[in-house]
Amino acid sequence: MNATPFTPHDAGHVADPDDALEAARRECPVTQVSDVLFVVTSDTDVRAVFQDTVAFSNRGNFTIGHEDRNHAFPGLTNLDPPVHTELRSRLLRNMAPKKLRSLGPRVAQVIARALDGLPPSGEVDLLKDYISHVPSAVTYSMIGLPEEYWSEVEVLADALVEAVPAPETSMPEYDRLMELMGQVVRDRREHPQHRRDDVLDNLCFAAPGEREMDDLEVVMHLRQLFAAATDTTRALIANCVYRLLEHGDWARVVADRSLLKNAIEESLRFDSPAQFMTRSVVRDTVIGECPVPAGHKAYLSIQSANHDEAAWGSTARQFDIARQVAVQHIAFGRGIHSCLGAPLARMEAYMAIDSLMDHYPRMTAGRRATWEKCEGLLLRRPKEVWARLVEEIPAVTGSDSGQVAE
Repeated sequence: MNATPFTPHDAGHVADPDDALEAARRECPVTQVSDVLFVVTSDTDVRAVFQDTVAFSNRGNFTIGHEDRNHAFPGLTNLDPPVHTELRSRLLRNMAPKKLRSLGPRVAQVIARALDGLPPSGEVDLLKDYISHVPSAVTYSMIGLPEEYWSEVEVLADALVEAVPAPETSMPEYDRLMELMGQVVRDRREHPQHRRDDVLDNLCFAAPGEREMDDLEVVMHLRQLFAAATDTTRALIANCVYRLLEHGDWARVVADRSLLKNAIEESLRFDSPAQFMTRSVVRDTVIGECPVPAGHKAYLSIQSANHDEAAWGSTARQFDIARQVAVQHIAFGRGIHSCLGAPLARMEAYMAIDSLMDHYPRMTAGRRATWEKCEGLLLRRPKEVWARLVEEIPAVTGSDSGQVAE
C-alpha cells in the first residue's frame, strides 16, 4: 500500500479515507496537517483525548481551522463543564430508559408508516424511500416539534450537517431554521397551560432549581438536536442495511434475529456515522509521543480508531457480524461527552431493520448497489442503498395443496 497519511483537507481522503488512515496509524499516529490541526488516528490516543477534559476543550468541535462557531449559546457538543454538565443532566430526563420505553410505540408507528410507502417488490433506494423517514419523525416527535414544520426542518437541518465544517451562520438555511424555531419556542411559551412531556417543554419551562433559558438559547439547543439526532441515526441504519446486503448476511440475520444487535454494533464500528470530533488544546500537552502546544486543535478520527489493528486485530477492516467485542467501538465517543442519544439511535436502528426483515426476508442487494460516500466531511454513509424487494407469497392452504409456495 502506497497511501499518503490522512488529512481532512484532501477531498480524496474524505471520500475514501481508510487507506490513508491506515497509513497514518502505521507511520505517524499523531500528524500535524496544518498550522493549527493535528490528526489523531490510533484507538489508544483517541480514547485518551476523549477522556481528558483538562487539556482539551469542546470549544470549536467539528471545525478544523482557526475560526470557531461563535454562537451566543453553543450547543451541547461545543460546551465544557459546568455549563455542559447542567444542560446534559437536563436533557437526560428525556433520554431516561423509562422515557425511551414509552417512545417505543411511537417509533413502531413511524416505521409502519414508512414501510407502507414501499412497494411489495422491485428495486428501490431504501435510503430515500424508507430509512430517511424514520429518524427525523422520531426526533421531531420526541422534541415536540409541530408536524407542519417537519418537512422543511428536515431539509434545512440536512443542509447544515452536510456543510460541516463550513461556518453555518452564513447560510440562508441557518437563518430560516432560526426563524422557524423562534416561532415554535414563542408559541409553546405563550401557552403554558398546554404543558407536554417532551424536550421542547423541558427547555422552555425550568423545573424548580433549574435555570430559565431565554428564547435564543432554547432555539440553539434545538438546532443542535436536529443535527445530532437525525442524519447520524439515518447513517447508522443505512450503513447496517447496506453491509448486511453487500456481505450476504441479510438472510443469516433474518433467520437468527439474536445476531441483529451485534450486527448494529459492528456497523457502528465498521462505518462510524460521525467520522470525527475535534478538540481545542487549552494547555501544552502530549498526545501519544507527540507534543501538541496550546492553541492548536486535535482532529480525533473515530473511523480510524475503530479500524485500528492494534485494538481490533488483523480483521479490523473487515465487516463481521459475529465479532465478539464489536460493542467496544467508540462511534458514540467516550467520557462525559459521549453521545446522549446513543440508546435512542440503537433502538431506532434495531426496530427499523427488524421490521424491514419481517416484511422483506428475501431482500437482496439491488443491481445498482454501490458504495459511494455521501457529501460532507462529517458523515459516513452511502449516497444510496439500492435493494431488490421480493414479495412474500402467502402459504397455499386447503386439502388440494399440502405445499407451500416458494
